[in-house]
Amino acid sequence: MKQDDILIIGIGNIFRGDDAAGLAAARMFQDMQLPGVQVLEMDGDITALADAWQGAQRVVVIDAVTSKAPAGAIFRFAAHAKPLPKKMFATCCSCHAFGVAHQIEMARALNQLPPCLIVYGIEGKDFTLGSKLSPEVQRALPRLVEQIQKDLTGLEKIGEP
Repeated sequence: MKQDDILIIGIGNIFRGDDAAGLAAARMFQDMQLPGVQVLEMDGDITALADAWQGAQRVVVIDAVTSKAPAGAIFRFAAHAKPLPKKMFATCCSCHAFGVAHQIEMARALNQLPPCLIVYGIEGKDFTLGSKLSPEVQRALPRLVEQIQKDLTGLEKIGEP
């Protein structure tokens, strides 16, 4: 990965319904083949998250979340500036050994955060083993990708003189 590239990391599990939202969004970006944008999928164990963004200056992480918002709601967090709400990124609905918030805070404690780390969460509805993405999440994915694309323009300017 080149120093000035933007890294997009989609997190999830394709076998647990809406937990696959981050992976689905990452695949949409992969299909776009945007110049200067690298895409990575992480399923299952995300303990290597800090290793994945090693050396990257600008990172976007996408994962499913659970709050009390309607399914398909989109959340954006500047994780380089402050901690993520742990309850939203809990491991209750996913098979991640530790949630994204936990991994990011561990990286923060070890001084291993990239200078710019944006985390997008998409509210899930159905995390049942063997289920597919819910219609609400499926409908929200293009909106999520569009929002991230708009964000990428701003991220490209970070680090410019």
